[in-house]
Amino acid sequence: TSNQGNDTGEGRDMYVPNPSCKDFSKYEWIGQLMGAAFRGKEFLVLALPGIVWKQLTGEPVNWKKDFLAVDSMLVKLLEALEDMDKETFEFKFAGELMYTTVLSDQQVMDLIPGGSQSPVKYEDRKEFIQLAKKARLEESKKQIAAVQAGLVKVVPQAILDLLTWQELEKKVCGDPEITVEALKRLTRYEDLEQSDSRLQYLWEALTNFTNEDRSRFLRFVSGRSRLPAPIFVCPDKSGVECTDALPESSTCSSTLFLPNYPSAKICEEKLRYAAYNCVAIDTDMSPWEE
Repeated sequence: TSNQGNDTGEGRDMYVPNPSCKDFSKYEWIGQLMGAAFRGKEFLVLALPGIVWKQLTGEPVNWKKDFLAVDSMLVKLLEALEDMDKETFEFKFAGELMYTTVLSDQQVMDLIPGGSQSPVKYEDRKEFIQLAKKARLEESKKQIAAVQAGLVKVVPQAILDLLTWQELEKKVCGDPEITVEALKRLTRYEDLEQSDSRLQYLWEALTNFTNEDRSRFLRFVSGRSRLPAPIFVCPDKSGVECTDALPESSTCSSTLFLPNYPSAKICEEKLRYAAYNCVAIDTDMSPWEE
């Protein structure tokens, strides 16, 4: 998304279809993969903003609400431009604001014929705003339509019509909301009793975590950033109380090897450090991209 490039706003870890890519068969193939995940319950790692999911389910898109996750700077700029007085507009934009907009792939698009040579006048700023909104909302329309065409080859349209965009996202990618209660339901213990202090410290730490922290923790243990994902918790090899050891994991078996920390605070610190810094998936040395 543009937010990723600008390092602003929400959705900085999300992606939108490339407006310049015309290889629609590949997008259709992605849609078929999504359908297979939907039906087979093997989730895909697809970080797509709500505006994409909404178009896949046919729900109306709201500029201010949905496009903030794609390009928050543009949303705020157009909002300020609409309310701007003439003196401020002339000072900031006179002769410099053209009838163009920058798409998510950084391609400059003319909003009218010869737009790159046509300055926006104060009296015409609302026309410019509407043209910019339309262009950005529809920038990946054809690509998303191709994804949808692939999806309905696997999942009947009648079923998709019954789902909200959030429900479709969960069925394809898993649940982005990671609660402590959900983690407890999916966790099994080996060589540990539920009354063990190590487990008490673990759950206290995870309770203090944010949802993003828990997502990072889940990926550290299982290689997945969303639920459902089974977790097995075992004591570490030493078994002795320690303050400097980090937890270890085996993503192949979704196993957490938990050291015997003397307090919940130390447990929380070590888990958070591991979740954010020990990001290789077993021998796969591709780190979690910021």
